[in-house]
Amino acid sequence: MRKMTVKPLMDLVVNSKARMLGKLKIEDTGSVLVDKAKEGKHTQELIDNGFTLMDHKVSAELVQQIVDYSQKIHCYDTYTDANKPVDPSNAPKETHVAYYRREDLVKFKPIMDLANDSGVLRVVQEFLGAKPTISNINMWWSFGGRKQAEHAQLYHRDLDDWRFCKLFVYLTDVNSKAGPHIYVKHSSQSPKLRKIRRYSDKEIETTFGKENVITFTEPKGSAFIVDTYGFHKGLLPESEDRLLLQIQYSLYPIAVENYQPADIGSTAYNPYINRLLIK
Repeated sequence: MRKMTVKPLMDLVVNSKARMLGKLKIEDTGSVLVDKAKEGKHTQELIDNGFTLMDHKVSAELVQQIVDYSQKIHCYDTYTDANKPVDPSNAPKETHVAYYRREDLVKFKPIMDLANDSGVLRVVQEFLGAKPTISNINMWWSFGGRKQAEHAQLYHRDLDDWRFCKLFVYLTDVNSKAGPHIYVKHSSQSPKLRKIRRYSDKEIETTFGKENVITFTEPKGSAFIVDTYGFHKGLLPESEDRLLLQIQYSLYPIAVENYQPADIGSTAYNPYINRLLIK
């Protein structure tokens, strides 16, 4: 994938792979995020713009349940010491982000319910062109007051699979000082800047235009789906910490991930869509 820089050729390969996988019948079980009549609109926005904002926010009660659960499990600065827990209320100054472990997240039903929201799955399936696989669940803190941006706080493309997208859910209020998600509209379909590396603000704004740089400043509970093959970054928080939940949907498993499906004692979720995460 990294060597395939001609986009029409890449699209041809991806569409062929999607046809071979085929689609599932995803029943409408009542979405907490998407109006059924707007599913097509969301898919088209994801294709055209690279992102789409959900019709409804995650309820305050559900957000609080997830935040409360986060206080019962550990998060880690995987860039410095993946085995030493970080206290989010007193994170070291050298720690920019602290990630929770996937094996802890999949055990919490409210998170798995969101990941399997029928409206989201139907939008994602139409975007992918094939039955979706939940290939990752992440949740992490981004801490304010650090000196300079690092890693995913710089512009980049993700290249996790042939085609994929991610559902983002803000679990804290995110204003301009709390590290909002930044996305470059239309960049997912653009043949420009296809080399996989970090890019400067100047390079991005010169190539795509400052008017296409979208800043997601939204209250907690806000949710949006993003094609992160398009350019994006998590802005370095100035003064406020940000907690974010992310669900990844793709055609195939992600090669760099070590999947160890967990027995969560539930058969409520589609076994194919969830096969990498639960037994």
